[in-house]
Amino acid sequence: MDRTTGSGARHVKVALLDESELVMHGLRAMLEPHSAVISVVPHRPDGPAPLSDLTLYEPSAHRRTTGARGVPQRFPTRMVAFGWDCSPEAVSTEMSRGAAGFVSKWLPARRLIWNLLQVADGRVVVDAWNGQPQASRPTADKWPLTHRETEVLSMIASGLANREIAEKTNLSINSVKSYIRGAYAKIEVTSRSQAVLWAIQHGLLVSSDNGAEGQRAVAQQVRA
Repeated sequence: MDRTTGSGARHVKVALLDESELVMHGLRAMLEPHSAVISVVPHRPDGPAPLSDLTLYEPSAHRRTTGARGVPQRFPTRMVAFGWDCSPEAVSTEMSRGAAGFVSKWLPARRLIWNLLQVADGRVVVDAWNGQPQASRPTADKWPLTHRETEVLSMIASGLANREIAEKTNLSINSVKSYIRGAYAKIEVTSRSQAVLWAIQHGLLVSSDNGAEGQRAVAQQVRA
């Protein structure tokens, strides 16, 4: 995935909150081959927050250690949940508490890095892949969305902003918003994070490594 190694990419610092020494060293070793664009720094709750772009935290570990019920709010970076429990309930809980993203500890290095770079650029990203094949989607005759709504929703799940979706689909920004409103109404969600969660539950989360080709495949399968 060349997107993590481009010479023009800015360097992103990721603080790892309250994790064990084993996890810290493991994540550092995992990111070391891509140190030109991303690096990890340790952070303890009782110490000053390091200068960073993102803060990774393990939801259950944070609540166990601090007794806090929500995402830590005192750090000046975007918070990203990072855990083994990738159930829809776990993802929904952290996103509703204000996390800017949720990434699985099952992810391979390049996919994890791409997701973190997307969050650092201001996108909401959820990648709860658990190493298992994705559940099959409903058959076409039961699918609630149109071909275009499916395509737009899959791009939202991949972390694209509305303007990027417009560019990739050759639609106007107003048309994109119209398809998003239509999709939200049909799947009964009211926010982008809820839409991403719905996409995960229904197999629309396209791997970053597949890009637009994967998005087209999803739309074609639903339309078929």
